[in-house]
Amino acid sequence: KKLKFCKSHIHDWGLFAMEPIAADEMVIEYVGQNIRQVIADMREKRYEDEGIGSSYMFRVDHDTIIDATKCGNFARFINHSCNVSAQ
Repeated sequence: KKLKFCKSHIHDWGLFAMEPIAADEMVIEYVGQNIRQVIADMREKRYEDEGIGSSYMFRVDHDTIIDATKCGNFARFINHSCNVSAQ
């Protein structure tokens, strides 16, 4: 899909769709390190201590979290908005 990475009024940086996307279409793969909850908790604390303002962790299931904070792609900047195409 055609996407644009830019500043967002909602949360610092965002990833915006530049074309319509159907509910069942793939947009982008969320890339990062697969970790467990105990590691996610430790990293979240470490990121805070290092002054990293935002961490980007996505829960896949009960046992798996993908941490894209330091080694992810633009998918980590996807959020949602009730206002279509809001920047």
